[in-house]
Amino acid sequence: SRMMAFDLATGNTLWETPLTTTRACYGVPLLRTNTAGEQEIIGANTGDGIFALRPSDGKLLWRLPVFTARVVSCPLQVDDLLIATAGAGGGGNHLVAVMPPDRYEVTKNQSTAQPAEAYRIERNAPYVPTPAVVGTSLYSVDDRGIAACFDGMSGDSLWTVRLGGNFGASPVVIGEKMLAIALDGTAHVISLSGKKSPPFSLGADVQATPTLFDSGMLLRVGNELCCLSTKN
Repeated sequence: SRMMAFDLATGNTLWETPLTTTRACYGVPLLRTNTAGEQEIIGANTGDGIFALRPSDGKLLWRLPVFTARVVSCPLQVDDLLIATAGAGGGGNHLVAVMPPDRYEVTKNQSTAQPAEAYRIERNAPYVPTPAVVGTSLYSVDDRGIAACFDGMSGDSLWTVRLGGNFGASPVVIGEKMLAIALDGTAHVISLSGKKSPPFSLGADVQATPTLFDSGMLLRVGNELCCLSTKN
């Protein structure tokens, strides 16, 4: 495993940082600004857990191994906490929140504090889908069709709703509602308070997460790329 950076203009490799190799992980890194005003690349994988690299040269700044399974979802930030999930097709999913070090010793080029696990969720935690963040709330759907809302600061469960079906695409929040689409193309709309509307079919399988823009949504349905309006 390794993290790589490339020059956008030429494609040349700028740096490569080895990571702890365990099993293939697929999450997209997160760019975070720490309390010292410095940027960090936040990644998540099985071997290193939640970790931070310096964007300029790829130096590993800190790491906290917190996972025992494969990481497929993308890391998230809720206030000062960094959150990611891991799991397997047969269960054993876990969502973990980590408090990162709060500052860095510039002269020694290393962390003056250690990251710490803030909380862990194992009931109704997603594996493949990445939760959506609204304020300090996490809105999620696990792979077996349980939609949930968690307090992102404490990990407390605020509500759960059984949708049914199998899920791979991540939920998205549009206004005051969450859209979660099952692998068979069944779409579920749930209010942010946990009230669900009748499901409807999109007519084909859906595995990709919708992409939102100002007035619409791009969604891959079967072999087609669809543009849907999100205006009322």
